[in-house]
Amino acid sequence: MVPVDFVPPQGGERNPAPAGQEPRTYRAPAGTAWVVREPSPAPGTVVLAATGEFDVDTIDCLRRALAEARHSGCRQTVLDISQIGFGDSSFLHELLTAHFAHGRLVLAGPVPRQLKQLFAMTGTLRLFTIVKDREVLGFA
Repeated sequence: MVPVDFVPPQGGERNPAPAGQEPRTYRAPAGTAWVVREPSPAPGTVVLAATGEFDVDTIDCLRRALAEARHSGCRQTVLDISQIGFGDSSFLHELLTAHFAHGRLVLAGPVPRQLKQLFAMTGTLRLFTIVKDREVLGFA
């Protein structure tokens, strides 16, 4: 299923997203991966939802989304990884870069089996803060 770019509600919107928090979709040129920056329910938090297959050819959309989150001055970035079908070493590299560069990076699951295997094989699982889903953080 290919996602449709976010369309804001028509008329009557009472609480628009704060400046810099507007929904945005970052897409890989091949169209097999994308990241959506969602409105955040918590000040100082950027919420990203990644979908698809992330490898050397598609990783740029995640790189851009994480870089913009870092440069926005947020204290926390929540990355929903539950809809990722595949991630290779370039995907892991971006997560590690974000882990060390951001104030706090939280990965929200459920974590797909392939990513669990990637983290386990590389010994990186212990580095990440992982929650079972966004509801744990109060982000339904």
